[in-house]
Amino acid sequence: MGLYSETIFPWLLDKALGHPNIMARRRALVSGAVGEVLEIGFGSGATLPFYDRAKVSSLTVVEPSQGMNRRAAAGLAQSPVPIRSVPCAGEQLPFEGGVFDTVVCCLTLCSVRDVGQVLAEVRRVLKAGGKFLFLEHVLSDDPDRQRWQHRLNPIQKIVGVGCNLNRPSAHLVQAAGFQLEPLPAQEVEYAFGALKTLTPLVMGAAIRV
Repeated sequence: MGLYSETIFPWLLDKALGHPNIMARRRALVSGAVGEVLEIGFGSGATLPFYDRAKVSSLTVVEPSQGMNRRAAAGLAQSPVPIRSVPCAGEQLPFEGGVFDTVVCCLTLCSVRDVGQVLAEVRRVLKAGGKFLFLEHVLSDDPDRQRWQHRLNPIQKIVGVGCNLNRPSAHLVQAAGFQLEPLPAQEVEYAFGALKTLTPLVMGAAIRV
């Protein structure tokens, strides 16, 4: 594990994603979580304050990065809901099938190694009728922006430790066998300096059928 990926990058990511617009969207996303909840790609725990103990009976979080888990430790000790942390990747979840009411994924599908496998695992561990809540930056619908996303993606994958600018994550969720709810899945311009036009966000809920 390198100094950049496990120490510098977790700090940079927290700074970049601590913007009030992003935090407001995290809050909106997590407000839909109920029952036994799993969050994949927990990172340093930015969503944690937004879980509602009146609706969430327990929270399990998974994160493969040692650096992120170190940064999350203090927050875990002050969790508003009963919580357990499992240091693993989303491609191979160590849980029985059909045990969670909700799975949350926030700005994570962009950087996993195998999106299809992660979504298959999410579907496996969800109960029938359970919800998959996701917030992701995605491939733009605009051809000009798409070209720039494709051009800059090799650089982004290095700087962002595997993060991709050009994944059509909402379409991949639907292709994995989920039924998307008719919630507003909207693109929102969010500024990462020069990349402000290259990070459209999509937030949605999908049902395990």
